[in-house]
Amino acid sequence: MIITTFSELTIDGKLSLGTGRSSKDLFAFYGPELGRWFHQQRAAHDAIMVGAGTVRADNPQLTVRNAPGKSPLRVIPLGMTSLPRESTILNDGLRTLLIVPSHHPQTYDNPETETITCGTTAVDLRELMQILSRRGIESLMVEGGSRLLHSFFRENLVDRIVIKHIPVLSGDPSAPNYLQGAKMALSEWQVDTWHCIGGVCVATYVRKRSEETAVAA
Repeated sequence: MIITTFSELTIDGKLSLGTGRSSKDLFAFYGPELGRWFHQQRAAHDAIMVGAGTVRADNPQLTVRNAPGKSPLRVIPLGMTSLPRESTILNDGLRTLLIVPSHHPQTYDNPETETITCGTTAVDLRELMQILSRRGIESLMVEGGSRLLHSFFRENLVDRIVIKHIPVLSGDPSAPNYLQGAKMALSEWQVDTWHCIGGVCVATYVRKRSEETAVAA
């Protein structure tokens, strides 16, 4: 499975314009061209993931709307938290997979919503990736906030990083950083592609190849 993280990032390295602000505020800097591109990326993936905090704060749809293609399977790791029953993803009739640890079972009355257990007191991301692979998921788009990103990088699960560099300053030092508290060897990553879409620069980062691999190629 190829796992790609997608994030909006301000010039000062923040995931939102301020403490407690929704990341959706950054969408105001999208043009229609970037919106279409982003939904094309969703359509190109088998599954999409955000954390429970993002669902509670933003009530997202996580569907393909501005481009042709099929909406990906929505995967939401809940941990020890729950979702509001009125959340869009629980009521729009589209496929959603909720992941809970065995010590915190939950049920949601929706025929299109499936709940599975993974991990004991917290969701085990490595085990979850194996479960998704067995279900035929070959590509996962992770749109989570700093906590979910931290978890994926901590487990060394990320294959590609896509960052939409939004040309605006947050100006709030306490706004969430790209990786909140995560230790990450930036030297392991390099720019693969860099282009501007509707005035926003979009960069894709991949892991650097070792010298031995580069010579062999």
